[in-house]
Amino acid sequence: MTNWVRHWAAIAMRRWGLGLAIVILASCGGPDTTAPAPRVSISPEDFVLVPCGPARVDRPCVLAVAGGKRILFGAPTGVSATLADADLRQLDAVMLFSLHAVDIEGLDEVRNASWRAGRSEPLLVVGPEGTVGVVEALNAAFEQADALRVVEEGIPPGGYDAAVLVGREVPRDASAPVFDTGDVRVRGGFNWNASGGGLLILEYRTLAEVIMSTCRGTEWDETVLPDVGPPSTRIACSDELSDLSWPLGETIFIVKSE
Repeated sequence: MTNWVRHWAAIAMRRWGLGLAIVILASCGGPDTTAPAPRVSISPEDFVLVPCGPARVDRPCVLAVAGGKRILFGAPTGVSATLADADLRQLDAVMLFSLHAVDIEGLDEVRNASWRAGRSEPLLVVGPEGTVGVVEALNAAFEQADALRVVEEGIPPGGYDAAVLVGREVPRDASAPVFDTGDVRVRGGFNWNASGGGLLILEYRTLAEVIMSTCRGTEWDETVLPDVGPPSTRIACSDELSDLSWPLGETIFIVKSE
């Protein structure tokens, strides 16, 4: 990290608080990206996991497509370059595993790229305690840049107000959904320890659910998992502890278990 980055992050922390300092630090991640996953035909009824972001175990990232909804889990640096414009344009929410820099370095990219691609509504960002502050700081940091972009390039197809991010924080009670369209629901449980790990649960109708954990948290704390529910697919750091492991190497269709 360069001295000027440290300098401006320190000023931001003194003047505007931790949130904007995190934004400045996160926005200076390296170009650690991977090529976009090959696109496959996805119908409105499918439940699909599309790999994204850098192909690294410590940078969890997946685009979940379910019932026509698109939810991005994880926002590592370079993520926007691995998402198709159509996915960015139709993005419904971003779920953050943690507020570690490696998990949010790409949030500004997703904000700006999805707006430019034509996203028509403010983008929901869900994460642990402190997410609202980070989102508000990020909006403030780009307020002037948004206005300049409109002057130079014109208003993107989705409109000026669509640039805004809306923050929401995950309660520790995993039974309370933080995203719910009736057929697509996301719950979360953040079991903080010294390294700060999170767990997110995505459910699509009664078809199946996907449970995701980072590599920093305790593995599969059953106290945050529902007592009953549809068949589960678990993604973690190791195939020995889960059905799938980070990083995902291919697009995966989730099907109902018989």
